[in-house]
Amino acid sequence: MMVADILEKLRQMLLDMQHSGRLSHIEPRLYENARAYIEKLKEDYYSLENPLENREGGLIIEAIGSVNDTVQEIFSIRTRQILDLAFQQIEGEYVDKEETRKMLPEERAMFKQIVEAIEECRKALIQGEVNLFSGEEVAAVEVTDEVGYEKIEPSAVPSPPAPRTPGLTAYALVHVRSDVESFMGLDGRTYVLEEGDIITLPEKNAELLCEHNIGLNIRLNK
Repeated sequence: MMVADILEKLRQMLLDMQHSGRLSHIEPRLYENARAYIEKLKEDYYSLENPLENREGGLIIEAIGSVNDTVQEIFSIRTRQILDLAFQQIEGEYVDKEETRKMLPEERAMFKQIVEAIEECRKALIQGEVNLFSGEEVAAVEVTDEVGYEKIEPSAVPSPPAPRTPGLTAYALVHVRSDVESFMGLDGRTYVLEEGDIITLPEKNAELLCEHNIGLNIRLNK
C-alpha cells in the first residue's frame, strides 16, 4: 500500500514546518493527493472479505487515521502561521512578500479575508465607522451572559449532516455487548465501540456484530 512512504513524506514535511517556524512551500496538490489516497485505502478496505475480522482491515484503518491526523496538523500549523502574518500586516509590520507566495490559492484568499475582517472590525470599534460590522449583522448577535456566549436560536442550529452511505441506506440500532477495536463502517465512518454503547450502525455492520454475539439488534416499535 506504500503507506509508510506516504506517511514518512507527510511527517517529514510536518517536522520541517515545526523546525523552521515559518511558512514553507508545499506541494500544490498535497491536500487533494491525501484525499485521493484515503479514498483508495477505503476502497481497499471495502474489498476485503469480513474487514472487521481481517488484520489487514485494522492496518488500513490505522493508516487512514495517521494520514488524516498528519494532514490536519499540517493544516493547523499553516493556518496559525497565516494568522500571524495577518496580524503583522494589520499592525503595520513588514510582511515578506515571499511568505505570501508560499501560500496555496485557498490560503491566500483566507489571508486576504482575515486582514479585511480585522481591519473592518478595528474601524468599527475604534473609529466608529459604519461598515459590515454595524446594523443588522451586529444586532443578530445577542450576548446573553457576562462570559460573552452567543445565543443561538433553535431554528439557527444546523441539522447534523446525514451519514455518507455509498450504496447503503439501511441502519440498525445496536446494543454493544463487548469492546470492539476501531473499524470502518460501510458509511465511511470509523467506529470505536465499548461495552454498553447503544449506537446506530450500517445494517450490514450491525448484522456482523450480532452474528458474533458482540452486539444486540434493538428493534424499536413505533
